[in-house]
Amino acid sequence: MGNVFTDEANTKGNQVTQHHVETQVLTLNYIQTNEYQFSIPSYQRPYVWPDEAVLKLFKDINDARVADEPNYFIGTVLTSIEQDEEGNGIYELIDGQQRTTTLMLIALAFKMAKVDSAIADIAAFNKQPRLQFTIRDQVQHLLGSLARLDDYVFPGLEAIGDNPYLKRIYAALQVLEQQVKALKHEDRILLGDYIFNHVQWVNNIVPKQMDLNRLFATMNTAGIQLEQADILKSKLLKQVSTDKPLFDAMWLACEHMENYFERNVRKVFPKAPWNGIKSEHLACFDEALFVKNAGSTAQKVGLTIMQLAEQLNASAADTDKNNDASASSDNDNEQDSGTYDLEKETVYCRPIISFPLLLIHAYRIYLANRAVELGDGTDDVIPRVHADKLLETFEPLTKASEEEVKEFIKTLWQVRYQFDRWVVKWVERDDSDDEQLRLTYVTRSESSGKWYINRTQKELNELVMLQSVRNFTGERSAQYWLTPFIASLIKDNITEDAQAIALLEKIDNDLSMADESETQKTASFKQAKQYQPAVSSWQVNVDYFAQARGTSFEHYWFQKLEYVLWKQETDRQLEQFKKYRITAKNSVEHVYPQHEEHQNMLERDFLDAFGNLVLLSPGENSSYSNQAVKKKLVDFEAKPQYDSLKLKAMFKLLKEQNDWREAEIKQHQKEMLSALATHYGNKE
Repeated sequence: MGNVFTDEANTKGNQVTQHHVETQVLTLNYIQTNEYQFSIPSYQRPYVWPDEAVLKLFKDINDARVADEPNYFIGTVLTSIEQDEEGNGIYELIDGQQRTTTLMLIALAFKMAKVDSAIADIAAFNKQPRLQFTIRDQVQHLLGSLARLDDYVFPGLEAIGDNPYLKRIYAALQVLEQQVKALKHEDRILLGDYIFNHVQWVNNIVPKQMDLNRLFATMNTAGIQLEQADILKSKLLKQVSTDKPLFDAMWLACEHMENYFERNVRKVFPKAPWNGIKSEHLACFDEALFVKNAGSTAQKVGLTIMQLAEQLNASAADTDKNNDASASSDNDNEQDSGTYDLEKETVYCRPIISFPLLLIHAYRIYLANRAVELGDGTDDVIPRVHADKLLETFEPLTKASEEEVKEFIKTLWQVRYQFDRWVVKWVERDDSDDEQLRLTYVTRSESSGKWYINRTQKELNELVMLQSVRNFTGERSAQYWLTPFIASLIKDNITEDAQAIALLEKIDNDLSMADESETQKTASFKQAKQYQPAVSSWQVNVDYFAQARGTSFEHYWFQKLEYVLWKQETDRQLEQFKKYRITAKNSVEHVYPQHEEHQNMLERDFLDAFGNLVLLSPGENSSYSNQAVKKKLVDFEAKPQYDSLKLKAMFKLLKEQNDWREAEIKQHQKEMLSALATHYGNKE
């Protein structure tokens, strides 16, 4: 445990009181050994993590375990020590309650899955939940009952459904329990032990007499921490001795991800001849457009390297002045301003990955290109692909030559252009604040004698739907498919949707069928080099689906089947279909229920068969509950959009046969596997 100091001015004078803020690195093992208990005070907001965020954390930790990483760090919390009713010390969570709650829910999921690991007992302490929720008795009873504590009663599904606080926590628990049960028996124990011993976080303990309001104000005004990407940029540019401002500007144009690339470029290079620049001119960095004279004319259309350096150095000071005048300036003047502060830009879109992860994909593409062009045996990045591994991943390039660093930044520019052109982004719909994954058309328009590059949303197509499958399944913290997809877009100069769809289907099919000798990382790097990874035969999948795996079936196959069924749909004008999207879904539902309300039982081989299962969101799952199948059909048809196209096919068969039992489950499974086999180019 260490100490840091904070100074607090005495309100009656200038005397300064110095407080000790103790810091300690915690693990679940540590808090169990030292009998820690935590409480969430009443002023804290409810638990809000969506199941996608919970699932991402769970899978990230498991990836770290598989990669034999010594520890996994989940962040920092701020606590103060309070006394409970019996006089025992309890750590009140001032900041960090969301991740602490999630960690406790993960531990509780291991208890619910009956895993023989020390983590299964961490959720309880002294016959009560280790994590206390002040004035929220129903939450206490939910967590206590699932931890099998005698004095706590499960609130019931109806009460959970009516209480948003309970509903979110219970949805997260359902997702986590399924994830634990989907692991092999030995992996459950290994992961539980890894989380118990190796997941770490920092606990900053403030003294009880500290003014928390003042502390919060200090925390909120202390400034922005330097990000890993900023540190990496500094390290790489140290290797650059000539044209450094130019490569600094190129990097800057790429890093602001909540705006489209051409807008960033226009901000960074405002003096370029934008009336003549089209989107395709930005595919590669053209020095003649941005830092040279315009042919034989005397007027400069770009900036010299010296001018660019002056602009970069002056931008921070000019930003305040520019912002003061912005209220009276029109949009054209803003776009052609000689200064830029991209962090203050309007958010036009939200990317599916962060800038650090885009940097890693760009680096993998750079390495793949070197391997092919130089034939020098250049290999993939060494660490697992994860944004938190940015500096470790780029360690070799920070020691490389100036030309190699410059070539990487040029590659980054190409990657960012293709990313904005062909990779889905979260954008708001025209008629609501809801976000959807969409692609855009790129056009040009003229206003007041000036030409601009514009974006308009494309219609929903195969490229959006298949990228949705990839985005919501697999190793979401890595998104391995992006490396070969963008690499091939650049190399093959793809310009048509049909070409891009064919490319992504090939990449996706091969990654999903990668042989046991391949990981997603090795297979995707081979694809980036345009080599063929080792893939299994379709028979391997036939054998896989023949087993009654229940909730252990990989979620990818449910989502991939949704894509195949979406492509095959003939009645595309139905409103329920037109509103349908592939979205984040993490809960496997038994259509013939495990505990049918009339106690009609089905053999486990059919109950847990792929033909009786559908992937839903926890909310959709709970809405069907353990109702008889025909009641679920009524609920399904009353909804404004389809929950699932697989479920639609199941209910279609139910209406044709007027039953849903062994024969119908078997027939549906055969039809679904036939659709998948055809998509993969196999005939059964």
